[in-house]
Amino acid sequence: MFCYNCGEENPDEAKFCRNCGATLKKEETVKKVEVLEARNHQQNTNSQQTTTTSKNNDSNWIGCCLCIIGIFIVFAILGSL
Repeated sequence: MFCYNCGEENPDEAKFCRNCGATLKKEETVKKVEVLEARNHQQNTNSQQTTTTSKNNDSNWIGCCLCIIGIFIVFAILGSL
């Protein structure tokens, strides 16, 4: 039996969830699919956030390198005058 509150799998004869302590009901076996779908949705959302963060970090790194190169070019031009 799966807990509707947290999705933890519990023995069929359990009355309370061993993870969160929520009361388990026999109806919750039907809701197992809903809990699993919610868990999958949450995992997909987390992986999308990680990908976005990674892209932002790459853009920041490239921008920083270009800025440093630009500063070196300016100093090279000013130094040769």
